[in-house]
Order: sequence, then structure tokens, then C-alpha cells
Amino acid sequence: MVHHWLFLLVLLVYSGLGFSQDERYFRQILTGELPKLGEEHKETFLPQFNVQGSSYRYDLNGDGFEESIIPQKRDGVDWLEIRDPSQRKIFEGKMLAMGSESAIYKIKLVNISQKVKVAIVFLDEGSTKGKRFESTGRIYVLSFEDNDLNNISMTEGPHFYHEKEAQREQYWRRDYNVNVYDVDGDGVREIAVMYNHIQRIMKYKSRGEWERF
Repeated sequence: MVHHWLFLLVLLVYSGLGFSQDERYFRQILTGELPKLGEEHKETFLPQFNVQGSSYRYDLNGDGFEESIIPQKRDGVDWLEIRDPSQRKIFEGKMLAMGSESAIYKIKLVNISQKVKVAIVFLDEGSTKGKRFESTGRIYVLSFEDNDLNNISMTEGPHFYHEKEAQREQYWRRDYNVNVYDVDGDGVREIAVMYNHIQRIMKYKSRGEWERF
């Protein structure tokens, strides 16, 4: 009989604890103290690999101090990071490549108008190593207005290099010329990527937006 009463006592204690827990839970719902759905399970995933390549140094905004343009690989993906002279990160952008041996090998800084500067980034996208060989290079364009580095934007451009082994043992290679000049005479220079009769034009619109022809 004593054991029976002890069992009932323990059951009442745990029931009371459960009731108080439920009461606290509903109170948190009403007061908004509970975290939003998914927040308690939210995780921050850091890249497993963060390899930093040789950095480029340019005085991007003309203030007499050089910024650092730093190529990086994060989980096998190419990124570009820009830091000011105090090493504060002011921009980062992702560049999609086709091969594991992709790398930035050249950056060209030019003015396309009195208030717009662009940095043309030449990315070797690597090569495929399947049944057929293919290797490509592509430009990316960093643009900003009025020397304001807080408003840098990056736009993917066309290929400037394409080498391919095609069907029936055919092989071809195209090295495009990348030039900057005022195509339409409006006072703003365009980026022209040309190979023989192939011509691809990037025209700046405003606020980091480009139009391609």
C-alpha cells in the first residue's frame, strides 16, 4: 500500500511539472518570447576551404591609397574580395568557373566616363577533362560611380578565350580582343570583346547595370 501511495505522489509531481512547463510555453507564445520557427536550428556553414591567391593592389578611387583585390577559392568556387587600405572588406563576389584549375591572371582598371570606373577581371575558367577537352576564359566587370567604393557591383561578361575539341576530331581556338571605346558616341565607352566577325558589346546603363549586345 505504501508503494502505491508513493507511485501516486511521484505521478502528481511530474504532472505538475508538465503543467508548469506547458504554462510557461503558452506564456512565451503570448508574449512573443519564443524564437521564430527554424531559428533554434539555424546553422552557419563556413567554407571548408578558403585559399587565398596573389592579391592585386590598385588605387581604385584615386585617393592616393591602394586597395587590395584578393582572389579566393571557397569550397572550390572562385570569389573576389576587395579590402580598403585598413584591410576592411568592402566587397565580395562569386565567379562561376568550369574547371578546378581556374584562376584570375589579369585585372585592367579603366575609366569609361568621367564618373564611372571599371576593373575588368580576366578569369581563366579552367578546363574540362572528360572525353572532350574544353577550356575557357571569361571577363567579369567591377564597376562603381563617383569613386564610391561602397557601391561596387560585379557583372559577368562574355568569353575572351575558348579552346575546344569538337566532334569528328575537330579542334578550334579563339582568342578574343578586349577593348574599351565609345561605340555609339554618347560619351560613355563600351567594353568590346571581338574575334574576327564575332563582336560582343557591353554597354553601361547606370548603377552597376550593363546591357549586352
